[in-house]
Amino acid sequence: MKIDRSRVRKSTSDVPLECQQLIERLQNCSRTELLDELSRIHTWTFGKCELLHWASVLDIFDKILGQAAERAVENKYILKCDTYNEQEFQLLICILRFTSLLIEHSFSRHLYNSMEHLLVLLEANDMTVVLEVLNLLYMFSKRSNFITRLKPDEKECLLSRLQFLAESWGGKDNGFGLARCCLADKDIPPSATTLHVEFHKEEDSKFTAKKDVKQTQGPSKDTEKQGEAKVGTPNLYIIHIEHIDKLHKTAAEIMKSLISMYYVPEDKEV
Repeated sequence: MKIDRSRVRKSTSDVPLECQQLIERLQNCSRTELLDELSRIHTWTFGKCELLHWASVLDIFDKILGQAAERAVENKYILKCDTYNEQEFQLLICILRFTSLLIEHSFSRHLYNSMEHLLVLLEANDMTVVLEVLNLLYMFSKRSNFITRLKPDEKECLLSRLQFLAESWGGKDNGFGLARCCLADKDIPPSATTLHVEFHKEEDSKFTAKKDVKQTQGPSKDTEKQGEAKVGTPNLYIIHIEHIDKLHKTAAEIMKSLISMYYVPEDKEV
């Protein structure tokens, strides 16, 4: 959690015995033991205390979250947690779930300082990780001004991530509303499996796209047009890939492929 304890006022609150015992167990655990301890906690029965008392445990969690949020050298859109084995993955999930319980049953939440890792984990390939991060953020937002007090750059990043998650591909107008997304036996309409992006290229060598590649990544040559200039519209280019669900690639792999073809300013990459 990276709390500078010298700058935090000395706590005057007592730590419930159950909390103190759990804190001592968790801070002395190996990672295997930590997974075993956390996986047995589904409800909170340890009393309520100040978050500062959990600093040593949250320091351990912060290190694990930071490692999970590391980006792969060969592809910055792949997070380390995307390649975890089952034990590593379950430990990450248990830490997020336990932290949600802890935040719900503690006060002085403003001391929590692992937000930069949570924001990165919203990009995880596995939606279970994303869901647990969202649940933790929800706990912060309940009866707390923690979210509104975030640093401006963190707040902007969070809002953009939430917007990306909330956007739909097909949408209700195209017959693919939220309710239909939840039905496993429904066919996915083409409108929900087509990637279509239009963008302008600036006339500058720095911004010039790499050699336009057409019909190179789709499942068939008839379903993809990449980097086509739109007739009559200067510098407007289109990326159009149909049946993207049949590419058998992760979102990170598709994103890296597209970025390798076109120059996109870093602040516009997602």
